[in-house]
Amino acid sequence: MKRNPLKWFLIFFAMLISICAFISGKCLTFLGREQAIRDALSQEIDYDQFRNIRIDKKHIDQIIKYRNRLVNKNPDYAGCIYIDDIGYLTFTMMVRDYDLRGKEVPNEKFFMSGIGRLSSTNTFRELYGYYQAIFSDIRYFPVPYMRKGAANISYADTWYAPRSYGGDRKHEGTDLMASNNLPGYFPIISITDGVVENMGWLEQGGYRVGIRSESGGYFYYAHLDTYAPGLKEGDTVIAGQLLGFMGDSGYGKEGTKGQFDVHLHLGIYVQTDRGEMSVNPYCILGLLEHSRTELIHN
Repeated sequence: MKRNPLKWFLIFFAMLISICAFISGKCLTFLGREQAIRDALSQEIDYDQFRNIRIDKKHIDQIIKYRNRLVNKNPDYAGCIYIDDIGYLTFTMMVRDYDLRGKEVPNEKFFMSGIGRLSSTNTFRELYGYYQAIFSDIRYFPVPYMRKGAANISYADTWYAPRSYGGDRKHEGTDLMASNNLPGYFPIISITDGVVENMGWLEQGGYRVGIRSESGGYFYYAHLDTYAPGLKEGDTVIAGQLLGFMGDSGYGKEGTKGQFDVHLHLGIYVQTDRGEMSVNPYCILGLLEHSRTELIHN
């Protein structure tokens, strides 16, 4: 049987095209990674972007998966600074411009190709401290499910929405609204372990509790109706511990209630050289929805 030169040429040409496409794809991937790392290295912290945290549970799960896989393959990495979940998160947010919506978490190769360079910068180290303060200690959603009855809560992303009481300002938190609008109905629990750093009346926040977590984050629960019995400043609390009950206190002298619908205002803050800096709790609440407790009535 005679060979068909044209047929073999076409096969060879197709193979050559495939090899070139494969190599080109690898090169483009490498160049894309390098460009993202170099962009991150050249930029200072964009505090507005950082504060408006945009991440969901699938991203956190992917970060944990990649980091665990990396350490399982290379056990010596287990004790290396910044090769941990918070380091992986910090790297991811830097190379993804602080916004993971519609984006993929960098895989282990991407991470290892840039973590040495990024972690040597002051920008990375500062952000690492902030993400550690925010994410290291969070455990539970602040409002349990109520098994008995149909009442529930809802919340939306109102970060930086305009507010006018006490002068024009921007909303620096998330409001969790009670569907039944009943003060004293929904219990409020601590998201984290920590210490009661502040407690008592604020004109804008009403009866509030401020918890400083072990990693330094400050978790602020405002507009409470009443406090948990015996709770006081200086107390050590554990994640899931009762802090009080949702209410509508605030916007006036001590004891003022009924100026707005019943809700919990949740604020989250990190300590900086310039004082406390607020971050958007909305996506953090979305993460905690997956560990929401349930109140069982007798």
